[in-house]
Amino acid sequence: MDLSRKAKFSHLRDLIELSLVDNQNRPIEQIYIEKVAESIGIDDDELAALYKDIQEGGVEKRALPDLESQIIPLFHRLVIVMTIDKEVHPEEIRFCKELGLKMGLNLFAVDELMEIAQNEDTSQLTPARINEVFRKYYN
Repeated sequence: MDLSRKAKFSHLRDLIELSLVDNQNRPIEQIYIEKVAESIGIDDDELAALYKDIQEGGVEKRALPDLESQIIPLFHRLVIVMTIDKEVHPEEIRFCKELGLKMGLNLFAVDELMEIAQNEDTSQLTPARINEVFRKYYN
């Protein structure tokens, strides 16, 4: 996935804010976010600066890719952060729904994914399954 530098930071900001929304920033969430940052070419110092900016209340305009085929994998990462600690909090659901809407994703698909995240084995939320849910609502 080829994202602009601004979109990469925007995505990491979303992941971090999601991990903090339930007031329980768990190490497993932080490790996952570090791995995502590494995979998209953001170093530890840049990630630490982003965490600091968020903690100090910094706000940045969201930068999203133009293509839905690039946005859906970003949403998948949000679902992973939401479910990685095996607890799905209402605040996380609300955050993901609002962000899905801002991302321009189909709200019915987002709702179905939130339902799956709450009620099913989240290991089943593979990229293929997520794509299948979105395709269902776009066809």
